[in-house]
Amino acid sequence: MKAFEVYPSEKKLIKDRVSGINVYQLTSYLGHSHHAYFTNNGWWDQNRRLVFCSDRCNATNLFSIEIESGEISRLTDFPANAKHTPRFSNDVNPTRPEIYYTLDNKLYALELETLKHRLLYTPPVGYNVHGGLVGADGKYVYSVIQEDLSDKIYANLSASYIGMSEVFKAKPDSRIIKTDTETGSNEEIHQEYCWLGHVNPSPTKSNLITFCHEGPWHMVDHRIWLLDVEKGEITKIRPRKVEGEQIGHEYWFSNGEQIGYQVHQPEGGSLFGYVRYDNTGEVEAPCVPLPSPDHIHSNDFSLIVSDSGKSIKLYHYNGEGFDPARVLCMHDGSFFYGSHHPHPRFTADGKQILFNSNVSGYCNIYLADLPDDVTTLPFLE
Repeated sequence: MKAFEVYPSEKKLIKDRVSGINVYQLTSYLGHSHHAYFTNNGWWDQNRRLVFCSDRCNATNLFSIEIESGEISRLTDFPANAKHTPRFSNDVNPTRPEIYYTLDNKLYALELETLKHRLLYTPPVGYNVHGGLVGADGKYVYSVIQEDLSDKIYANLSASYIGMSEVFKAKPDSRIIKTDTETGSNEEIHQEYCWLGHVNPSPTKSNLITFCHEGPWHMVDHRIWLLDVEKGEITKIRPRKVEGEQIGHEYWFSNGEQIGYQVHQPEGGSLFGYVRYDNTGEVEAPCVPLPSPDHIHSNDFSLIVSDSGKSIKLYHYNGEGFDPARVLCMHDGSFFYGSHHPHPRFTADGKQILFNSNVSGYCNIYLADLPDDVTTLPFLE
């Protein structure tokens, strides 16, 4: 593969101080490096490589690490002190080595092997484009355009959600855009006067995406929505059952049919749950209350990972509820800046957990091994 620059391995093996399991620190440059949001799949080359963002030489660029050797390749060549910083979705097309990013309010495609990039979409004047996640068939990339409120509201959502309530209350004109990854032809497939976010395509069903009504969880009317992009039909997923429930951090299971989520109950308890895209087969089970912020991920319902507090912890489903949390490893992160949140994610084979941590002062990327028997891990104290 081509590269603008190649870095030798920065990989380090760490024995976690609590569990003793192997944790591999993949980056150690004196600048921030992070993998993407936990719903976005950055693995490619048959899961041998991972794309990530890194700030090096005073520039933000996209990189790829070959996991076994640790060798790092720079895939973009954006300059230092650039006026506009690229925003990478780090969601690899499932049918070819290609990824999508926004720069200067435009959506681009980047071919990971040739490093060629092409313009796909420019929003109308007065709107900002966000996201860029690709559907299961690789044909379309989905993004949100939102009314530009910058002259009315100061917001820095990455810095502990500054301005979140104000943007929510403003009810911006928001639209979901479907863009052809080959031709760049685009179609507006949904519009609301509401802050829309977290557009997540099913990994197996090319006609299904979820999106959310974004904002403080206790203030939104309803969080999780399903959109059938072929029929144009939207459906509520997991409505509130009691006043005060806070539902979110939705994600698709690896089968692409079931949607996982968490529920913060008004009396202080928490639930993990999932439901099929047609709102059948709902299963929910209590777990220990999770402090916020936190994120969860799983390939199915048997084992869930969370980053709440200072540890990467695992919850095993026993058929009726979840066993007490067990510590896989410590992340010791601060949760201040959004892209530096741990955002743990299972690998496709379920044998490792990918996460970020800024415990060193800079954000870096880590990969933790799961033991064959998770019951050997220590309970969370």
